[in-house]
Amino acid sequence: MVVEGKFREDLFYRLNVITLGLPPLRERKEDVPQLAEHFLRKFCAENNRTGLQFSPEALKVMMDYNWPGNVRELENAVERAVVLASGAVLGTELLPEQLFENGAPASHSFPVESLEGRSLFEIMEDCERRVILDMLGRTNWSQTDAAERFKIPLSTLNQKIKRLQIAVKRRREA
Repeated sequence: MVVEGKFREDLFYRLNVITLGLPPLRERKEDVPQLAEHFLRKFCAENNRTGLQFSPEALKVMMDYNWPGNVRELENAVERAVVLASGAVLGTELLPEQLFENGAPASHSFPVESLEGRSLFEIMEDCERRVILDMLGRTNWSQTDAAERFKIPLSTLNQKIKRLQIAVKRRREA
């Protein structure tokens, strides 16, 4: 970038005291479980959740994925799973679709244990919450964009967010 004139040369040399080479996550997949657990603890704390853990199948999917977005993509996938979780076990149904690039589709069925003792209304609210959270994540937390993709008025989406007690995050700069 210095050669292209996009970065100040003096600043580059000031910052370039020590160069650390860090291979991409796809070349160090043995780090995935430890990083996933770190992010799990972080997002459990942020969302006041306790006792969550990844299923062995979810860990396998994460280990098999190539992570083109590197550690940030892993962090986002873990955050999504924590936010969407309704039970203690984070299964493959909570992972983003792109992690199933090998052709195995994600299971979007609810684990049977998460349905036990719950009314249909509770199950439907949980499903609606998951879908809204997923769309907000896909739209960088833009409620306007999410409402457009759902093909509903923004006011309707805002009512649902309020009724479902969804904590809306600030938009993250991409």
